[in-house]
Amino acid sequence: MAWHWLDYVIAGIIAISVLTGLFRGFVKELIALCVWIVAGWLSFVYAKPVAQWLGTYIQDQSARVVLAYVVIIVGTLIVGGVVNTVFSFIVNRSGLSGTDRLLGLGFGFARGVMVVALIMVVIKISSMPEDEYQKKSLLYAKFNPIVTWMYHYAPDIIKHVENIEQHGQSKLEEQADIVVRDLESL
Repeated sequence: MAWHWLDYVIAGIIAISVLTGLFRGFVKELIALCVWIVAGWLSFVYAKPVAQWLGTYIQDQSARVVLAYVVIIVGTLIVGGVVNTVFSFIVNRSGLSGTDRLLGLGFGFARGVMVVALIMVVIKISSMPEDEYQKKSLLYAKFNPIVTWMYHYAPDIIKHVENIEQHGQSKLEEQADIVVRDLESL
């Protein structure tokens, strides 16, 4: 059976991720992933206190909150970049760069598969109908077990989004309040 355009998109996403992992290496990829996770976590935990501290300098509350998130994320990425450079230097000096790149290739493949699966989860929770392109694709069906697993363990926010789509816009404000309370409890 011939490949459909969706198969080429899926293969392209995975190929780009694999090549990135191969060229950057496992250590750089893993540290970069950890830095982004830490940056997200730090921004959720500390954005409110930083925004309050910025209150003496910036009057607009929205601008303070956005700036707090940006400062925390950018600061974390800068520190993470320095750590990443140091570890990459150590790996290159140790003679493990070949192994590092091979492991990076595997990491890139796993990341590419997860990115494709995340895109498919978003498609699944949206109101997009199952189209013919999904049925004609050879690779789309191969991702169903991963998509089902990810969807099953997805955070409650996805359930809130689905609830909004099922019950219409009238529940939008009610669901938004629930999501805000969930995020504030973190």
